[in-house]
Amino acid sequence: MPIDEQLGKAEGFKSEGNQAYEHGQLTEALGKWHMALLHCAGINSFASMYGARSTEAENERAAGITSAVYNNMAACYLKQNKWDKAVYASSKALALAPKNLKALYRRAEAYLELGRNQLAARDVDLALDLRPEDPVIRKLGERLVDAFEAEERKRELDRTEEA
Repeated sequence: MPIDEQLGKAEGFKSEGNQAYEHGQLTEALGKWHMALLHCAGINSFASMYGARSTEAENERAAGITSAVYNNMAACYLKQNKWDKAVYASSKALALAPKNLKALYRRAEAYLELGRNQLAARDVDLALDLRPEDPVIRKLGERLVDAFEAEERKRELDRTEEA
């Protein structure tokens, strides 16, 4: 199968996953997105079967699809309260698109839910550098401040009980 056709199939699976997600069919969405990832990952092996190599434009297209799919998967995992998977998926998206604001936000939210507040703070800071006035990111930052304050109160309480 030619690379362009392979990437077209990946885009089709991505769109089908998006539709399933919009209808609350999270498991189906994840399955479609997984198929999109498989099609993107296979472009070089398909190219070699035809004695060709993928072009830079094709590789960029595949990376764009892959990043978007991982970002979508992160959103899905957040809805399912699967925080570790959300961190993994958003990290994969960020590896391909380091300034992806949604991926930074999603990973920060997952880190916050996992109690990994320092890592969440790093992502919130990066997101605020990209869009300082974004109200959604600022609200997550406020939640993070609350989490740090709760940690501090717990440490104080623990110290008091030890004394």
